[in-house]
Amino acid sequence: SFTALGAVCGMFGLIAVADGHAREAIVWLAVAMVLDGVDGPVARAWSVRENVPRIDGYTLDLIVDFVTCIVIPVLFLHRFGMLPAGASLTIGAFVLFMSALWMSRTDQMTDDHWFRGFPCEWNMIVPTLLLINAGKWFSAVACILLALTQLTNWKFVHPMQVRRFRPITVGVTAAWMALILVMTANLPHHHGALQVLLLLCPVYIVGLGVWRTLSRRG
Repeated sequence: SFTALGAVCGMFGLIAVADGHAREAIVWLAVAMVLDGVDGPVARAWSVRENVPRIDGYTLDLIVDFVTCIVIPVLFLHRFGMLPAGASLTIGAFVLFMSALWMSRTDQMTDDHWFRGFPCEWNMIVPTLLLINAGKWFSAVACILLALTQLTNWKFVHPMQVRRFRPITVGVTAAWMALILVMTANLPHHHGALQVLLLLCPVYIVGLGVWRTLSRRG
């Protein structure tokens, strides 16, 4: 299935990180993200649940997401020296630990489809930190703060399922991915204007979560 192909992308992503090829690693993470976005509609169109009842698509999706959204980005942080020397493994372990707990939450989403806690989108955050040339302590603080929200009720938007502001949110998310790919293609060069635009994308997502958290309960 398309979901299982994400595991193959994860393997190539791991190899790219181990070999020190940041550009290739980001591309494989992006391919895995695209597959993750289309596997649901494809599964429904092909009636996978009825035709292959022995395969649990939800479990498979969790396994692939844990590798591509968490494990590879954490290794990426360490391999490319994005965190303070001496603290890289500790911070990476903390992110991995908190993300594993979030993946097992039974209350990940509210009734109106907002995530409770940061939804392990490290595959977007880590490349962004690299591409904006973030300082090591900035990256460390950003990762720690996001990880700390994962056992809280702090809200993060689901771009497709949250109806309010959906056209804007989908547009920002698409622009975020496009900017990552464009800037990755230009590595090791960095374009200041694109870096500002790229930073604005997660700022919008986090800001929307702040608004939702402070304006409503649940």
